[in-house]
Amino acid sequence: MATVPKDIVAAHSGRRFAASLWEPQRAIRGPMFDLMFFWGCPVFALLLTDLWFGAAAALPQAAGENLAYALILFTLILTNAHLFAVAPRAYLNREVFEQNRIRLTVVPVVLLAALFLSPILLIIGGIVAAFWDVHHSAMQNFGLSRIYDMKAGNGPQILRRTDLRLNWMLYVGPLAAGASLMTHVNSFDELRGTSLQQLTMLPGVMEARLPLISLLALLAYGAILLWAAFDYRTAMKAGYRPAAHKMALIGSTGLVSLLAWGFSSPLVALIAINIYHALQYFALVWLKEGDRMTALGRRSRRATLLLFIAACGVAGVAYQIASSAGIAVLMAPFIATSLLHFWYDSFVWSVRKKQV
Repeated sequence: MATVPKDIVAAHSGRRFAASLWEPQRAIRGPMFDLMFFWGCPVFALLLTDLWFGAAAALPQAAGENLAYALILFTLILTNAHLFAVAPRAYLNREVFEQNRIRLTVVPVVLLAALFLSPILLIIGGIVAAFWDVHHSAMQNFGLSRIYDMKAGNGPQILRRTDLRLNWMLYVGPLAAGASLMTHVNSFDELRGTSLQQLTMLPGVMEARLPLISLLALLAYGAILLWAAFDYRTAMKAGYRPAAHKMALIGSTGLVSLLAWGFSSPLVALIAINIYHALQYFALVWLKEGDRMTALGRRSRRATLLLFIAACGVAGVAYQIASSAGIAVLMAPFIATSLLHFWYDSFVWSVRKKQV
C-alpha cells in the first residue's frame, strides 16, 4: 500500500493552517484586523520597538535620545490609558454591571479610601500592581486563545487548564529567567523607611540567586511546554482540532515573550509588550462594547471611537503626570485604577459564560 511522503503531508497541513487564518468566521473581527490587533500584534510591536530604537541609535545623540524618549512617553501614556478602557465594559454593559453590582460600586470606594488614608497601603498597592500586571498580561493571552477556540467550535472546557498553564508560563517563564525580573522585584525598594523596611532586602537576596532562579524558571518553562504538548496530543486523538488563530496567537506571544524578556533589554521588553497588550485590549473593548457606547452617546461610530480613545488618553496623561509628581495623594486614585482594572478583568470577561 502506497504512503504519502511526510513532507507532502506537512506542506498540505501548513497550507491548510495558513488558509484557516483567513477564514472570517474563525476570526474575532476579521482576518486582517486580527492579524494587526490580536494574534500578529505582539510581533509587530517588537519589530516596531527594535526598529525605533535602531533609528534612534543611528541619529546624533541628542536627536536619538529625543526619539527614544518619544516612544517611551507614548508607551507610558498608552499603558496608563488602557487601564481606564475597562470602564465601558464594567459600567455601561447592563448585564455585567447587574451581575457584579457590589464589586463594581462598594469595593472601589473602600479601596480608594484605604489608599488615601494609609501611606503604607498605597506603597503596597503599587508593588502588588507591578506583579499583578504580569499575571494580568498572561491572562489576556489566555482569554484571547479561549475566544479563538470558541470561534472554531471547540467546547469552553476543552484544554482550558492546559491553556491556562501554557499562556502563563510562556509569558512569566522568560521574564523570571531574564534580566527583566529585577525591574519588578526592585519595586520593594519603595518600602524603605516604613515598618516593612525589611522587605527591601528581597531585591538583593534575589539578585544574588539569579542564576539559580533562571535555571528553575527554564526547567519549569520546559516542563510546562512538554506537559502542554502531551495534553494537546491526547486531545487531538480524541477529536480536538486546534484553532489556527489560537495557535498563531500562542506562537507569536510565546516567541515575543522569549525574545523580549529573555534576550532584550528590560526597556525594550517593557515597551514592546506593553504596546501590544494595550492595543489588544483597546481592540477587544471596542469590538465588544463599541455599539453600546455609540448608542448611548448618540454619535457616529467613528466619533464615538475617537471620543473613547481621547478620554482614555487624557486619563493616561493624568496618570503619567501624577506618577512624575510623586505626590501620594495624587497617586491614590491611579493605583486604585490599576488594581481595579486587573481585578475587573478577572470577572467581566468570560468565555465559559459566553460574555465575549
